[in-house]
Amino acid sequence: MFNTVQEAITWIEVQVKFKPKTDLIRMGEAYKMLGVDLSGIKKIHVAGTNGKGSVCSYLSHILLKAGYKVGTFTSPYLVRFHERIRFNMNEISDDELLELINIIYSFNESFAKTYGEHLSFFELLTLMSFLYFKHKEVDVMIMEVGLGGLLDATNILTYDLPLIVSIGFDHMKQLGNTLESIAMNKLGIVKEGNHLITTVDPSLHEYFKKSIEEKKATAEYLTLHDVKVLNDNPLVIEYLGETYPISLKGSYQVLNALLSIRAIHYLFPEIKNDIIRKGLSSTLWQGRLEEMDYHVYIDGAHNTHAMDALIETAHSTFKDKKIWVLFSALGDKDIPGMLTKIKTFAEKIVVTSFPDPRFIDLIPLIGDLPYVQNPMNAIHTLMQQMSDDHLLIITGSLHFIGYIKKNYKRTC
Repeated sequence: MFNTVQEAITWIEVQVKFKPKTDLIRMGEAYKMLGVDLSGIKKIHVAGTNGKGSVCSYLSHILLKAGYKVGTFTSPYLVRFHERIRFNMNEISDDELLELINIIYSFNESFAKTYGEHLSFFELLTLMSFLYFKHKEVDVMIMEVGLGGLLDATNILTYDLPLIVSIGFDHMKQLGNTLESIAMNKLGIVKEGNHLITTVDPSLHEYFKKSIEEKKATAEYLTLHDVKVLNDNPLVIEYLGETYPISLKGSYQVLNALLSIRAIHYLFPEIKNDIIRKGLSSTLWQGRLEEMDYHVYIDGAHNTHAMDALIETAHSTFKDKKIWVLFSALGDKDIPGMLTKIKTFAEKIVVTSFPDPRFIDLIPLIGDLPYVQNPMNAIHTLMQQMSDDHLLIITGSLHFIGYIKKNYKRTC
């Protein structure tokens, strides 16, 4: 048992992250053994390559404005472990987290005696969220998939509404090397009788329709043709004759917001559009084109698909600016691929490092791009060189922008 929250977090973070599996039997046994009844709670499941966190935040803020008690489970975190589990969008407190990890530690030991093995980090974390949301007596649980969908620990539940945001190339080692194989994994969150709402690219619609038919489920497909962009910065959209101001920046937020609006219309038809407007305009989400300083933004683009979205934003939201990029990423990402895409919109690119056990030397992967070892020194130098028509985007890895967010000191 642990006496401080930091001891508790240290213990859970050193557990095996994901265990190889071909089914959810182990997680199912753990859920049964946990004995928590979530049947009276509405549940929304959010999968996809990029945009999951933004959609979870939009939904949570809308439901809060409507007076619901909301539990939100997301990953990974940017600055603090506590960000993963929220009640009414407030991070779990130190005392609550310490108590929860102590409970799950004891449970893990009991489970190992019964089942013959311990649970993985993400399985434990998912079970913790179940316990916490039940304790808080939430009306709605919004659960973000950790990896893929089909075999994700969050997929042990039957959800009232599955959502799939976007699909692109990421985690190919676990999910496959084609969009179809990745899509198949994401579609694993759809169960018989479910209704799926998705904003995946139209090129995947036929593949989705076949899978949905086989599952005896239904689906609706939202595209940019369903929405009109009235303004880029700040973002304002029109959907079904209603106008919605969007607080988050970036052209990729159009589909994220659209998906959230339609999800609320479907699952909570009693919520009026005025409440939805208030929720969308008050939504905050760290690391999504978040302004850290004057003309300095961090963005969680961490794969080539997310870089495509960032390119669109550069050509719309920031079309009048000369964009500079400070880049760093972990070794399991397609670093040359991401840098190739950044070169299409950035006037200057500087590559840097950051402290992380999975960080590898990037110099062999970056060609003739300038490299600065210390990211804070790189930011300071770039800001001294910038004029009013310049804009700096810091991107490449969620872990990287989390490090920047934690250590950055504003200049104004």
